[in-house]
Parts: sequence; C-alpha cells; structure tokens
Amino acid sequence: MNRYRPPLLLAVFFCVIAVSPSLAQAPATLTAHWDKVTGVSKTTATLQVVVNPPLRRGSAIHDNAFKSLHDIQADYVRYVPWLPYPKLAVAELEPPTNGKTSWDFSLIDPMTIDFLEATKDHSVILNFSTIPAWMFKTDKPVTYPADPDQPVWDYTQGTEFRDPTMKEVGDYYGRLFSWYTQGGFTDEFGKRHESGYHYSIPYWEVLNEIEFEHQMTPETYTKLYDSVVESIRRVAPQTKFVGLALAQPSTHPEQLNTFSIPKTTNPAFPSISSRITFMRSLPAIRTPPCSPTLSSPMPTASLVRCATWRRSGKGFLRKPRRRLTKSAPFPPTT
Repeated sequence: MNRYRPPLLLAVFFCVIAVSPSLAQAPATLTAHWDKVTGVSKTTATLQVVVNPPLRRGSAIHDNAFKSLHDIQADYVRYVPWLPYPKLAVAELEPPTNGKTSWDFSLIDPMTIDFLEATKDHSVILNFSTIPAWMFKTDKPVTYPADPDQPVWDYTQGTEFRDPTMKEVGDYYGRLFSWYTQGGFTDEFGKRHESGYHYSIPYWEVLNEIEFEHQMTPETYTKLYDSVVESIRRVAPQTKFVGLALAQPSTHPEQLNTFSIPKTTNPAFPSISSRITFMRSLPAIRTPPCSPTLSSPMPTASLVRCATWRRSGKGFLRKPRRRLTKSAPFPPTT
C-alpha cells in the first residue's frame, strides 16, 4: 500500500492549486462608515484590592500603594479581606459565650480605613469574603495562626451552618457593615461598640468564589445572600448588593439558575437591587430583565437578581466614571 501514497498526496496538492486561483478572483469587500454610530460602549476602568500583609501600615510599599490607589481615581474598586489571614479578615474570631464576645477590629481597621480614605468620593464594593469558622459545624474548633501575617489555607472548613436560618451570619455582616457606616453596633449581648466611622459604602458584595469556599449549594448561598442583604438593609436601605462572584461559572451553571431566578421573593425588601460578578467570562445565558443603570431600581416588584455582564461593554461596570473637581493628596502614615 505504501507505493500508492505519493500519487494520492500529489492529486490532493493539484486539487488545491486548481481551486485556489478561482477563490482569489473574488475577494471580500468591507466598507466602514465612520460617520455612523451603531452603538456606544461605556466602560469603567477599575481594580481590586486584596488584603495582604505587604499592604499593612509600616510596610515598604504601603504609602505608595495607597497613594496610587487615590491618584487613579477609580470607581467600583473591590476590597476583599480573605481567608489566608483570618486576623486581618474576620472581626469575630471566637463565638460569643457567657456574655462575652471577641469583636476586634484593631488589625482590620488600619488597612480598611486606608482603603476607604484613598477611595473617598468614589464608589467602592466591599467584600469581607470570609465567614467566621465557628459559624459552621466542624468536628473540632478551627484554629488560626497567632501571627496575623502568617497565611493559613484551611480556615474555611465546614459545609453546614450551625444556625440553619442564616440569621447568625446575616447579623454578623450587619454589625460589620454598621461598624464602618453607622459609628458602631450593638453586639449579641446588647453591648454597644463605638467606632466613630461614618463612611459611605454604596455596594456590598456577598462572599467570593462560593463554589470553593465551604462548597455552598445554590440554595444555601441564595438563603445566605438574602439574610445578609436583609440585615444590612435595615441600617442602610440605599445600599446595593453584588452577588455570586464565581471562580468557575462555566462548570457551575446551577449556581446561576438558582440565584438569578429565585423560586421565592422577599416582600420585606421589594426594591433590593443586586448584580452578579464573574471572575471569568462565559457564554450568554437567559436571565431576568436588567435595570438600565446601576443607580436605578430593578424593573420589578420582587427580589430579582440579575446577571448584567455583556461583551458589548454595557455590563456590570456600566456607569460612566465620575471625575472629581478637587482632590487632596493621600497622607502618608505616621
């Protein structure tokens, strides 16, 4: 059979040569009408600030990092204290017992305040993405390093909440939000904790990469989302929410279906407006109708969550960037 291969290959070669000239005689024509506008793409350049030890006060890069954050004048900057550093991300590391709580912002405040000061007069999205580990059922208490700068990768243990109503975790985030926006909060035993902070936090994102952290089912996350939103809205009805920040949306379509089109609604908060963010792109899916801008209410009387990403640029960060008429330099730490 080998002796017949060269003629066969040669015949294919001649066939290609014979066809190619005819194709070349009819080139495609493309005409651009630069005087006609068919669509306008509005994009907001933004970034994410993730809590890490090099951004703490006293580090070699702290002052320049936050000065750059201030100077860039970005909107919708995402701030994420996360799981490798529990002492920098979790404000209540131990469960409340015997009339005492473990609320402690001494290590969390410096970086968070520096972030809020650097982004003042701009919209920000805060996401304290790590839930206190004691809120989950585990075989034994989850430990964490005494050194706040030492990373630990097994803090997010457990898949079942000890409070199945999700009220405990909702109240936690309500108090955390109040610490930075309402001057403080009242803890689980009725004690007042004063912060003196009255920052504006227009957007709150509920958790991050939920399919990995605690391996939440769509139903669990949706219930948790509603609890957190309900708690925060009690003190800040104007706040808008971001949800379902997936790491791998293409492999977890069930998360989108359950969260985007909930089976039930919450009549107590009919005007809740939320957005879905993704860490990676994915093909188009059918979702409920979206509001035309981030600042306008959802066009429905029920609690509807809406995926608003689009390749056209009219997606999550669709609001035109605001420009400040006056700005002050970000002060260095002392």
